[in-house]
Amino acid sequence: MKNMHLLFLCSLLLPISAAANDVLSVDQVGLQGMQFAFENDARIKPKNSDFSVVNSVFMSSEAGKRLAVITVRNDASGSRILEGSHLMALFADGSRKGPSSLTDGIKLDDGELRSVTVSFGEADYPILAIYTSKNFN
Repeated sequence: MKNMHLLFLCSLLLPISAAANDVLSVDQVGLQGMQFAFENDARIKPKNSDFSVVNSVFMSSEAGKRLAVITVRNDASGSRILEGSHLMALFADGSRKGPSSLTDGIKLDDGELRSVTVSFGEADYPILAIYTSKNFN
């Protein structure tokens, strides 16, 4: 009977520890213009656009979820639709990946700034930079 109580208590604690792994913490504030020289033999880059990443804050969970709060500016003279394919994350192992959460486009008028929270799924390495084709090196 004692073992049954212990098993019951352990089963109650598992969801709590799993939820703790989903808690996000801020990794760093992205430093715009910082140069990285990872190889990009596959020429992975974001879709051409008139958007610029003005600033970004990177977040992660213990389980490896990677998110970023980014502020994007529409540099075009008219309104444009920001799509996930316009953004790219550079990870600390040199890999690149587009967002998994920006599936619907976001309309931005000319010169408009917009902050959005974007998920980049799970990864072993942290995000170093978020960029668009205008920020691409």
